[in-house]
Amino acid sequence: MKIIISGLTAAGKTTLSHALARAFDVPRYSASAVLLDVLGRGEREWSPEVDLARGDPELERAVDAEMAGLLGRAPAGVFDSWGLPWYSAEPAVRIWLESDEGSRARKCRVSYLERGSPRGRAECAGLLRDKDGLSRELFLANWGFDLFTDRTPFDVLVDCSALIPTATRRDARAGARATFQAVLAALVERGARPRESAPTARGARGAREPVITWLR
Repeated sequence: MKIIISGLTAAGKTTLSHALARAFDVPRYSASAVLLDVLGRGEREWSPEVDLARGDPELERAVDAEMAGLLGRAPAGVFDSWGLPWYSAEPAVRIWLESDEGSRARKCRVSYLERGSPRGRAECAGLLRDKDGLSRELFLANWGFDLFTDRTPFDVLVDCSALIPTATRRDARAGARATFQAVLAALVERGARPRESAPTARGARGAREPVITWLR
């Protein structure tokens, strides 16, 4: 099984892709990791500073080509990538992870807290707006699609905007867990077969859950 997870910065792609890769016992492939390899950076995951270092169309096309190649060669896997659903026709379940600006700013703040360098709400919101604008321009220039509005390639939309009411580790972890459980359950309902020990049940009754909409 191949799954592609896309979404704007701090929507929760990294956490969900790791969890689904474990649940299905398949490799995880990340466009951010490919980018960091190209840049020669030591970090292994997202940071706003690394994202804002982007801007070279040739660099972006190199990352896109590598991800498309991985998707074509891998027999199975979870792919954490912005543009892969648009520029590759390879069969896969394409998931768009939706999260509004407020929710993403709270996730951004938690990310900085966990690194020991706290940032305020306004600063995180500004970083995300800058990153969103840059990403939109890059994909419009390289591939001609609007990252903000075009959901044509996707099989399912997952809106987790309401899952992190405060910028705390507890809420961030609870929101990530609820998103994973709901997405995994939705995939199982469509015939996916995770490893036997994967938690396929949804969260407790009354708990916050993402809104899942199948498009096809």
